[in-house]
Amino acid sequence: MRASRGWILTILVITVLSLTLLAPTFLGDSIPNWWGKLFPDRGIRLGLDLKGGIFLMIGVDSEKGVEQELDSIQDFMNLELKEDKVLIKGANQVDDSLTLQFFSKSDLDKAKSVAETNFNDIADIGEDNLSLNFDLKSAYVADVEERAIDQVKQVIENRVAELGLVEPSIQKAGDNRILIQVPGASEKDRQRIIDIIKRSAVLEFKIVSNAGATEETVLAGLGVSTPEELEEQGLMLVPGNTGAENEKFFIATTDSPVTGGSLSGARLTFDEFGKPAVSFSFKGEGASKFGVLTEQNIGQRLAIVLDGTIKSAPTIQERITAQGRITGNFTTEEAKDLALVLRSGALPVPVEIEQERTVGPSLGKESIDKGKLSMIIGGILVIIFMAFFYRLQGLVADLALVLNMLFIMGFLSAFGVTLTLPGIAGLVLTLGMAVDGNIIIFERIKEELRTGKSPLAAIDAGYGRSLWTVLDANITTLITALILFWFGTGPIKGFAATLSIGIISTVFSNVVVARVVTNLIYERKKVPALSI
Repeated sequence: MRASRGWILTILVITVLSLTLLAPTFLGDSIPNWWGKLFPDRGIRLGLDLKGGIFLMIGVDSEKGVEQELDSIQDFMNLELKEDKVLIKGANQVDDSLTLQFFSKSDLDKAKSVAETNFNDIADIGEDNLSLNFDLKSAYVADVEERAIDQVKQVIENRVAELGLVEPSIQKAGDNRILIQVPGASEKDRQRIIDIIKRSAVLEFKIVSNAGATEETVLAGLGVSTPEELEEQGLMLVPGNTGAENEKFFIATTDSPVTGGSLSGARLTFDEFGKPAVSFSFKGEGASKFGVLTEQNIGQRLAIVLDGTIKSAPTIQERITAQGRITGNFTTEEAKDLALVLRSGALPVPVEIEQERTVGPSLGKESIDKGKLSMIIGGILVIIFMAFFYRLQGLVADLALVLNMLFIMGFLSAFGVTLTLPGIAGLVLTLGMAVDGNIIIFERIKEELRTGKSPLAAIDAGYGRSLWTVLDANITTLITALILFWFGTGPIKGFAATLSIGIISTVFSNVVVARVVTNLIYERKKVPALSI
């Protein structure tokens, strides 16, 4: 590999690019607005152990997922038996079991046939007098609970990531808990993050039958005295928060033909009065269902129900398919957060904040100072060692080492990697591996010189014959780092990311940068001996 213009230009371009990518780390908020349009503007992020932030332990009510599964079985049986004109007399849920009561033995037999056809693989089905029992199998219960936790984790990841905060660490902790760490988040951010995480964001669309200022007024309008009497008519009482004083309670349909699960997007917008609102749009099947719902109810009011409360109830003027809007007493931040949670989906089961604390940066500052000191001392000792033992070639290795660290820091900044204390350990380890690669090459050059080869021939042979040794050592470490990154979480993943980027940069610095600089020094001169 000669010191061609191509290789020199490549090294210069990567050096300038690394400095450019590293700029946000040093300039911070003073970086100009146009910078983010051309280059990454995130910079190197510091983890919770270095910068402080928010620590949350979330408890997940995974048993609610089993309850929902039993509700789904009951709804399915109701729907299927309705076609055969079979009525369910009553239903009861206890733990992992569902019991349905029927009026006659023939009804029970029909129900048992439907149940065995559809639920035999997930439940043990048995009968007792005129009752049909569904006992969910233990393996299926465990699967439902695990799925509920995984779904909660995914929803929380989507919500926290969209806040634009420093890369959060979100991982399962035990059977029914999720650990959340948000580096750099302040005490001011804490309550907002908690509210966004806990919010159910269940969005439903119902048709309104009546509205009024009090519960008694709306019930009297339909000739009933209690909410229970509404159930026989397929209706329910729903509280309202639309901003209208004379509409605090609504009577709406029990069924919700369209829910937030059909949304394709949601964003902050403003209504005709300039007040914050949330616009939403539907995906394929959801758009069709919403179109049917609005077409069949033109002239009636459509209730937009969020977490059990009606936020707005506009009159349907025409068939609507693609999009709609939620208005209400929102601040701009509330509307923005609502759009965020609607985009990320509803939590499948309830969650509870079991532990929360704001971690101060004092420990982080001490860790950073010690980490910097270890890198500085280690770097100085390595530079002195290489210059002392390998003379001019040692200085070449030192130059390659400095550029190597620049490349690593630049690309860590570009990828927005969260740097933790283990990540700093990864940088120190990379420093040692970079020197190790140069020592292998230089010792090989010395061996070639001892066989009587000329300086230039020894350089070519030394780099050429050491190449596979250097690659082998680094590739095996890279594979290990990638495995750690794949399976690790939090600080372990940060360590693996830092080490992976460091290994790739180290190989380039050892094999390309150091050799190009060496050839620049020697190839156009008649050198009687190498300074090595």
